[in-house]
Amino acid sequence: MDIIFDIKSTNDWASSVNKEIEKDYPEYFATNPKIGSDAWWALIEEDVAKGKITHVGERFEDGQLFDSVDIQPLDDDFSGDESFLSQPEYSIYREDFWLDESVQQGKLVQIKSVTICPSGELDENSIYLETEVCVW
Repeated sequence: MDIIFDIKSTNDWASSVNKEIEKDYPEYFATNPKIGSDAWWALIEEDVAKGKITHVGERFEDGQLFDSVDIQPLDDDFSGDESFLSQPEYSIYREDFWLDESVQQGKLVQIKSVTICPSGELDENSIYLETEVCVW
């Protein structure tokens, strides 16, 4: 298994997220720890998505050429049995850690993420963060 991204390994991302929240929702930190702090990591519940990489590279779609990683989500079972497919395939622009050489068609991927809701609800101000991505 290759860990191609782990947000815990660096804290430089957290200050910009905290500043953004403080600017628009200063009351958020009255009841929530600073994003990226040890207290924050102890409280969050990461979502875990598992899937199979079905395409890596350039794709021409809707008159545009773009570089993508396409993932077929799988339920808790990594066997790849079609009966475990749960959602339609989705694409991620291939940039940053998605350019890692271990990202290859046919490999399995696990994406841990968290959604921060500064307004208290899931809305247009919510912040989605991938916290860890593993490929094997």
